[in-house]
Amino acid sequence: MEFTRQIIQTNPNPTYVKNEHGMFILANDAYADLHGLTVDELLTEGTGVFDYSYERDLELLRKNEASSIEEFYKLKDGGKKWFKTVKKPFTQPDGTRYLLSVSSDITLLKNAVQTAEESARAKENFIANLSNEIRTPVSAISGIVRLMKKSLLNKDQEGYLDTIASIADNLLVIPNDLLDIAKLESGEVKLVTVSFEMSTVISDTVQAMACKTREHGIKIHYREPPEKLPVVEGDPFRLSQVLINLINNAIKYMRQGEITVSVEHVDISGDMLNIACCLRDTGAGFSADKLKKVYDILNKEQNSLTRLYSGTGLGLTISKKLLELQGGKLWLENRPEQGNCFYFSIPYVLSTKGNSLNEVASHTKPDQLKGLNILIAEDNQLNELLLVSQLQPLDIDIDTAHDGEQALLKANEKKYDLILMDIQMPRLDGIEATYRIRNKQSLNKHTPIIAFTANFQEIEEDRYKYYGFTDCLLKPYHVSKLLQLISRYNGRSTAPQTPAPQQTPNKEPTLYDFSGLGNLKDDALFIRKMQQMFVETVPLQLDELEEAIKREELETAAHIAHKLKSTFGNIRIKAATEAVKKIEGHANSKTKTDEIVRLMQIVREEVKKVISAFSEQLHI
Repeated sequence: MEFTRQIIQTNPNPTYVKNEHGMFILANDAYADLHGLTVDELLTEGTGVFDYSYERDLELLRKNEASSIEEFYKLKDGGKKWFKTVKKPFTQPDGTRYLLSVSSDITLLKNAVQTAEESARAKENFIANLSNEIRTPVSAISGIVRLMKKSLLNKDQEGYLDTIASIADNLLVIPNDLLDIAKLESGEVKLVTVSFEMSTVISDTVQAMACKTREHGIKIHYREPPEKLPVVEGDPFRLSQVLINLINNAIKYMRQGEITVSVEHVDISGDMLNIACCLRDTGAGFSADKLKKVYDILNKEQNSLTRLYSGTGLGLTISKKLLELQGGKLWLENRPEQGNCFYFSIPYVLSTKGNSLNEVASHTKPDQLKGLNILIAEDNQLNELLLVSQLQPLDIDIDTAHDGEQALLKANEKKYDLILMDIQMPRLDGIEATYRIRNKQSLNKHTPIIAFTANFQEIEEDRYKYYGFTDCLLKPYHVSKLLQLISRYNGRSTAPQTPAPQQTPNKEPTLYDFSGLGNLKDDALFIRKMQQMFVETVPLQLDELEEAIKREELETAAHIAHKLKSTFGNIRIKAATEAVKKIEGHANSKTKTDEIVRLMQIVREEVKKVISAFSEQLHI
């Protein structure tokens, strides 16, 4: 035993051994120093309330599982250290089990990673702010131009306004492209996988872009393949984004003519569909210098922001990276004086689930939604273009807002039948805008608000309803699903719908439930002690959690949230359990600190209600 103790003590890495009860039986100075204790104090007293590893260690011993985690410590002298910790249970010949924990200092590595991440975030924030600063005045210019075009003008004046409008449109595209590239380079672009029909996505995209091409004197059409394409699994939104970028690129170099989008090659092998699409224009083709730049973009392995040609190639770079992300590629056939042919290929898995995007029939008659007033809050102009193009043919009156503040302003000035609210917008996001509409004296306090998000992982119905959303819809969406939601929440749906749960006025949902405690639920003395402990300890734990979040000690925050998750889960405080579960996940992944703050508000409010109920029962 003494020999083992010497080995552990000599180890420069923080090391300890715990027994089946979670008590320290061996430890070295390196570990004790992290808590400002001596080894003797650690072995006799433990680390007290600061032993955030206690429950996790017991769980590993119960399951007999090894674990490798990253841990953060704030030292007594104010210093901070990160460790890579490996924990492994082992069993003695007499059957007793122990847990060995050995930590390696990775502070320098974490600091380097954090510096790189902060640099990437700073770059993205700069581009996002630049995008917003450009978008607002340029959008105003575009609006004024459109108003002026409605007045009496001569031919030259119309030409001047067309030129201004074209320049403004191009200026709006550039900052959005820069933001897309920054996200692609940082690995933040995530693909979703749903079943969809390629022909439908291509056709809808071409139709949506027809309005823009007409403004430039260019016709666009889609030539469907001779045979119906099978349903595939993939990301239809990214397919649409590639097409939009290539179409915008063609418009930039054409004065007149036509753009044809077609499916040129279809090959089914096993459960895979390999497909090649072509975007052909009738312009003059690229000049020699432009052609060289395009080939450089298409052929180079890396296309970082610093290598991009000024004002050239952003859309192509984004398309190339998006296609490569999906296992596809992009290439060009240039024909001088005959136009350009951009080809792209994407491999898709054949769907075995049916067409989930088209399963829901629209049941919407052409005049069924006529006269509705809808506000679209969407900062991405291409997404806005798609929405407006889908809804305008139905004689729906549409207003648009490019950020949450504009949406809030318009919602306070005019009553709408429905609001379509994007989640991630500059200045004020969709969640905060909706929360303010619902909780202030607004004309649209009771108007249906649909949340739009492109992140499949963020479709959390309960969370969105907490902030006041009526429903949520994942991007990419099929137009039939969009129309069905609009119809449903305006009482104009002709299809039989499953009735939404009716909320009973003044009836609160169950705050807690003791049934999960088994026989103890009937033990009045135990329940009273548990309630008393909840009232006395949980607020303190929440204070510790909030303080850890403020200090950005996310490892500590994750440990506290893990404990609270068990506390809330045992008595089935559903909203608080889900919230601390998400806080733990975000803290462990070091992401979405703003979301953690919002989730803390949910926890605080739910705990306040439970404590009030418990205090009343305890006559406190």
